[in-house]
Amino acid sequence: MESGCGAAYAPRVESDQRDFYRIEYPQTARPRLTVGPVVLEVLNLSESGVRFLLAEGMELIPGAPVEGELRFQDGQKFAVAGRVHSVQAQARVAALQFTTGVPAAKILQEQQILRQRYGR
Repeated sequence: MESGCGAAYAPRVESDQRDFYRIEYPQTARPRLTVGPVVLEVLNLSESGVRFLLAEGMELIPGAPVEGELRFQDGQKFAVAGRVHSVQAQARVAALQFTTGVPAAKILQEQQILRQRYGR
């Protein structure tokens, strides 16, 4: 039984008709993705992947493997890995599809935190 309540009352969570909800982060609440020595801002996150801002001069190729660490505002960190799904070079945005991602419980916790801080 589906209630359809996911994105309907949570302004920072979008479904985009995907299997997982995507959490859109306001600029002040964005987690950080560290890849090697580079720290990147996360734009949105789901159990299946992450979308982030590319650092100046950073180039990624779709299909390339990426490993890193995702650090949340509360200090929790998770090792993540995946393949580059897409790159929007002009917008300096890339998306990573996880092979190893963030646990569902953490995604739900983040959703609750954003609703409390930024919800209606």
